[in-house]
Amino acid sequence: MRKDSDLSDNIIRGNCSLFVCEICRTKYGWEHQKWCEYYSLTLPSCKDCRYFSENEGECIHPTKKLRKETLAYEEAQGSV
Repeated sequence: MRKDSDLSDNIIRGNCSLFVCEICRTKYGWEHQKWCEYYSLTLPSCKDCRYFSENEGECIHPTKKLRKETLAYEEAQGSV
């Protein structure tokens, strides 16, 4: 059975499944909190994400960093 949030037209969609709203910290696939100023923003860009770094100009999501480190280790071991 589907949850009520799955039936809504206001769920957060976009290109990145790692998206987390920088205001209300709601994740991709869920609705923003009612009080969030981005509530009507259902197709956010990277710069609206909690994990987007303005200084580096890229996503700094912890799982991406962990994957980069793991990939570098695997490449060094020759297992990739």
